[in-house]
Amino acid sequence: MKKIIATTVCTMCTAVICAQLVWLSVDKQPFAGTYSRNFHQLLTALQNQAALAYIPVVTAGVSTERRFLLKAISTHAAAVAVPVRHGGFGLHLQQSGYTDYKRQAIGLSYGRTLGDRFSIGMQADYLSEVIPQYTTAATVVFELGCLMHLTPQLHMGLHVFNPTAGSSQSLGKSKVPAIYSAGLGYEVAPTFLLSVAVTQETDETTLAKVMCEYRIIKQLSLQLGMSTNPQLNSAAVGITLRQLYIQLSASYHPQLGFTPATAIVWQLKQRQ
Repeated sequence: MKKIIATTVCTMCTAVICAQLVWLSVDKQPFAGTYSRNFHQLLTALQNQAALAYIPVVTAGVSTERRFLLKAISTHAAAVAVPVRHGGFGLHLQQSGYTDYKRQAIGLSYGRTLGDRFSIGMQADYLSEVIPQYTTAATVVFELGCLMHLTPQLHMGLHVFNPTAGSSQSLGKSKVPAIYSAGLGYEVAPTFLLSVAVTQETDETTLAKVMCEYRIIKQLSLQLGMSTNPQLNSAAVGITLRQLYIQLSASYHPQLGFTPATAIVWQLKQRQ
């Protein structure tokens, strides 16, 4: 009976998640800073590994979100970035679910520059799905990304998750989709960034998103975003305290409600 209940609950949770891109938690959906040169940081590098090439010092962070305020589909993540010559390595750990149903991901990534205006990145992900005492499934997928700095103010990015998606590649009963995204960012001023992005998941309608980030002062920034299919409005406040960056964010779905999220990022002090 316990297994039947757990399976039923997992099925219901999966149905709720599918109202939003199931493979894109809040920290994997595009931020305005994803398509920039001066607004990128660890959280944007999780969305496009090419940004790892521009992280100058060792950086680590943790994040958590409670999707639609449901504890059963909460997501927790941790990441670290280590710069090397001409690029940087990254490690990303993520877990969603609860005691009787979990989805986990481990990603190892690398990004590097190719000249002054171009960078590329890739990531290998080990995905697993666990229902204790019932079933365990796992698979490996890849992510690829690039960033192009067309002018000092205009930037472009491309990213693909699981480009080799096929009918035989699945995680449990769920097929792992391919997800393609592209975006443009324009730095209207040193303190204001405007970005647009489109995301296409296999067998789903295209998601379009408009975002902006405004640095009110050096220690405080505001981010806003609007997207379609699913319809989501999002907002975030970023607080910088020396080497510590705190981001408080939330998105709103008109039928399913709020998804609050918090991220804390710490970096080594840069040498003068």
